Amino acid sequence: MGNKIIVIKHFTGEYHLPVEPGKLQEMQQQIDRCLNDEQPAIVVKSANGDQHIYPTDLLKNSYIKIVDEPDNGFSE
Repeated sequence: MGNKIIVIKHFTGEYHLPVEPGKLQEMQQQIDRCLNDEQPAIVVKSANGDQHIYPTDLLKNSYIKIVDEPDNGFSE
């Protein structure tokens, strides 16, 4: 099973949240909590230390899907 990406499609753009291995269920739970008004946002820190905040209102007005991370095109 490869890495997953959460794709959030909103009228302001398309946002891609890479999911760390083993963290998919946790991310799904955070999305559910946001959609149920139990959590105000999802905060994701990138590898370079930047924070990306995805507020509940953005998630509620979006199409959300989980997809496999695209293959990098290299084979061993």
